[in-house]
Amino acid sequence: MRSIVLAGIIGIIPAAVAAQPISPRALLPLHVACADLPVSVAPSVALTVAGAQRADGREVLGIGDVAVLRAGTAQGLAVGQQFVARRLDGGREAFRRGTNGYAGIRTAGVLEITAVDTNFALARISRACDHVQVGDYLEPLALAAIPAPAASGTPNFADRATVLFGRDLQQMFGDGDILAIDRGTAHGVAPGARFAIYRDPRNGLPLTELGEVVVLDAGENWSRGVVQRALDIITGGDVAVLRGPAQP
Repeated sequence: MRSIVLAGIIGIIPAAVAAQPISPRALLPLHVACADLPVSVAPSVALTVAGAQRADGREVLGIGDVAVLRAGTAQGLAVGQQFVARRLDGGREAFRRGTNGYAGIRTAGVLEITAVDTNFALARISRACDHVQVGDYLEPLALAAIPAPAASGTPNFADRATVLFGRDLQQMFGDGDILAIDRGTAHGVAPGARFAIYRDPRNGLPLTELGEVVVLDAGENWSRGVVQRALDIITGGDVAVLRGPAQP
């Protein structure tokens, strides 16, 4: 396994760097929630958008529109509860098209319950990443805090991960963009950790360094991070190498 890195004209990210902001652009928890969530299996769905409270039969909703949910107090819903609306981007076929068997969950927006009875509830769309549509499934809103970036240590070339995709299955990334990587808590990844990103030319030549990503949140087998520094364009399929703790 090659661990040589070309510095050349694009320079080198030091093994240990001084404290930096987590992103070159302003970053809020909702920005993270709006980035596609990588999954290796289709999500289980319990609560969905059944329709819109409109007379025109519209199935696509935006900020201020009211969605009808086919659930109510009998299912534990109450006025004031907040949910995120999500859907599997591209349907179940997405797992065949995705990188390394992953598909993307698109977060469409945030809804708040405004009225509820035994069997139905109304939920107003208060924030949007995309349009909300009939059939989207709902999960309780949980926005993770933006972590502090960890000090940067030596890359662990024994475990080479892969850059997956970003919002709307985006495949090209620069400074401040959010992307997903196929490593998570099962691999020692935690919010604030750093990945060094490389390009493998696949022609027998060494890896070329592309940039640095700081992890924002992580599941068992995935993480989402922000490009803190890009030396060149990062793309889906590039190599991600987790940095160890900085040495004193």
